[in-house]
Amino acid sequence: MVLWGVAAALAAFTVVRLTGAERGTPLVQLMAFTPYVAPLALLCAVWAALTGATGPWLVSLLAWAALSALVVPRLLTTAAGDAEQHHGARLRVMTANVLYDRGDMAALLEQAKVDDVDVLAVQELTTGALAALEHAGVDGLLPFRVVHPAGHGNGSGLFSRHPLTPAEANGPARRHPCGMLQAGATVHVPDAGPVLVESAHPCAPRRRQTACWAQNLAAQPPAGGAVPRVLLGDFNATLDHGPLRRLLRTGYRDAAAVRGRGLAPTWPFQRQPLLLPLVPWVTIDHVLADRRIGIGDVGTRVVPGSDHRAVFAELLLPTVYGV
Repeated sequence: MVLWGVAAALAAFTVVRLTGAERGTPLVQLMAFTPYVAPLALLCAVWAALTGATGPWLVSLLAWAALSALVVPRLLTTAAGDAEQHHGARLRVMTANVLYDRGDMAALLEQAKVDDVDVLAVQELTTGALAALEHAGVDGLLPFRVVHPAGHGNGSGLFSRHPLTPAEANGPARRHPCGMLQAGATVHVPDAGPVLVESAHPCAPRRRQTACWAQNLAAQPPAGGAVPRVLLGDFNATLDHGPLRRLLRTGYRDAAAVRGRGLAPTWPFQRQPLLLPLVPWVTIDHVLADRRIGIGDVGTRVVPGSDHRAVFAELLLPTVYGV
């Protein structure tokens, strides 16, 4: 009976993941741990095989096969020819959730220098964090900016080596109903066409907030317009969440997954007093690039004081855009 119960739970989890039907707590939260459930299903299949339980063995094995088929491709480089196929300008981007004023802004800026970053997106940007970035010399490295500092984790900012046209020139900054702000701008890259860049930050899928979380993800701008778009930030979602996959289907690629780094964890790295100490690491920070943009090097970076890892990506911009 125990084996049948475990097998049934694995089957139900797999069906929800395959259909993207997660709704409410705890299904939304549980989907983030799909990369852990896949090997667990294999262990259950081995357990069932050793005890001669044919039914649970078959169900667990099928769950393992289905989940592995979804997860394993993120460990494989799927666009090895990007660098050869795209001969345009290179745009090095980095996104970092700095955890209010707790992130070490000097260390973040030093890492941006090491990676020769062209565009830095910051989430949970407060006035204190902005002042710390200015004190560390952000204007000398990334002189152009669009910033919306705010409290309660709502702030956002973009810092760029290249000139920016703020998105709010055509209207107010993107603000989600939960209060999260998303700084956006057109980046004017030499030897390439303009690129729309936005610092994404949907709300977290906390209890009684999963509907708002799904709405925030659905409100993200789709890809596929005349000008390529890049979304980078703390999406509070993994590639196992249906709303994020639906966003990808509009014409984005996840940079880390393209380069075989799709399971590199980004949260939680600094345990907070109210956070359960045994929450497994998950990948919720992403760089999503229009399919017309090539993907070069991708990696995660430490941000001392923050509970998130920063994500760095080298993007290869086309010189001629086609919709």
